[in-house]
Amino acid sequence: MARTNYDPLDRDPLFDGTLDPDLDDDVDAPVVAPRPAPTLYLDGLALVCAAAVRFEAARRGLSQRQIAAEVGLSRAAVSERFRGRTAWTLDQVGVLAQLFGCDVTVLVTEPRKPVRELAGNYR
Repeated sequence: MARTNYDPLDRDPLFDGTLDPDLDDDVDAPVVAPRPAPTLYLDGLALVCAAAVRFEAARRGLSQRQIAAEVGLSRAAVSERFRGRTAWTLDQVGVLAQLFGCDVTVLVTEPRKPVRELAGNYR
């Protein structure tokens, strides 16, 4: 969705329909190639766990700060773990599983293939 020029100090704003390239999300957006989910064989358990924690946190709308407060780490330490640069400890994975309300195995197993890929409709 394109946004138009807007002056917050203008008492009677008129939107002229011109695009502001600094605000427009659609103008020359970089193409992001989809990445496959990490696998235990190729990437290791730390990356599989990091991806699962990122997914579950996003799914529940939890920020890195909120997770840091629950686990007892700094936000920077959680960021390192989100990226897979530092591995989550088993105790931290247990706390995260309780926080997310899921079984620990959800955070340490490889994701299943998407249903559309299994159905043959994957493009």
